Amino acid sequence: MPKGNIQFKEMQIKPATSSYQSLGAEYGRPVYPIKYSPSLTRTRKDYYNSREEAPGGSRVSLASEELAIQLGIERAGKDPREAAVFRDLFGKNKDSWYAWQWTDTGLRIPKGHKPDKHETDPQGRKYFPRIVLIGDAEEGEVLVPEGSGRVVVDWDETFGIPRVTSNREGDMKPDNHTTHFWFDPSPRKDDRTGRYDVAVARGGDWRHDGHERCLGVDAYYERWRADDNGGVRHVQGSLPEIERSLQESTQKILSKRFWKE
Repeated sequence: MPKGNIQFKEMQIKPATSSYQSLGAEYGRPVYPIKYSPSLTRTRKDYYNSREEAPGGSRVSLASEELAIQLGIERAGKDPREAAVFRDLFGKNKDSWYAWQWTDTGLRIPKGHKPDKHETDPQGRKYFPRIVLIGDAEEGEVLVPEGSGRVVVDWDETFGIPRVTSNREGDMKPDNHTTHFWFDPSPRKDDRTGRYDVAVARGGDWRHDGHERCLGVDAYYERWRADDNGGVRHVQGSLPEIERSLQESTQKILSKRFWKE
């Protein structure tokens, strides 16, 4: 359990929408309040055990809540890599602890789906169909872009995952971005769920010119993977209700594509 009292900060999470035209799905999230810890709690455990250690009245933050904090800083004209709220990701604490931060968001390969099956956009970028998990609940289907350390150039703010990534030389300059994305399209089976799931986690990413680090969103490791640097951000407040609309004309296509039970 976390030691001492957590000094929570209040925040209004702004509404967000996202859509996936080829899937025929649209998602919306209303405005809602949370209180969040400005620092992470080190658990040294996997996602499941870290989540169980949340103190009474608290839960583990969502990837979308972490993104809301980050974008709030960026839209105020500040650099989130220098923000106190993310200092644990860069080892800027008394223990020089480079945190691996679990969130309560995950990605799942649809049942019966080949991991490497993907769509390709006109620019040749690949997108992998995945189910978004919030805790253990399936909340919707999205297209996840390529990882491999590519720069995030657009976000799905509803779920807090990258929407578009790039490896173009111009985009990879440190002053043009704040965040890299790592993604494993072929994870091992999760013994707890019996499905092929990865956590959406956060960490400090690449060094540039030997001195600068970036934020990293990492959908790369299984939720049951324990890490000595593992930790979480505790928040208070109800989970948001994700509203989903699905075009009737695409329902049969979508159900076949994702092999629904």
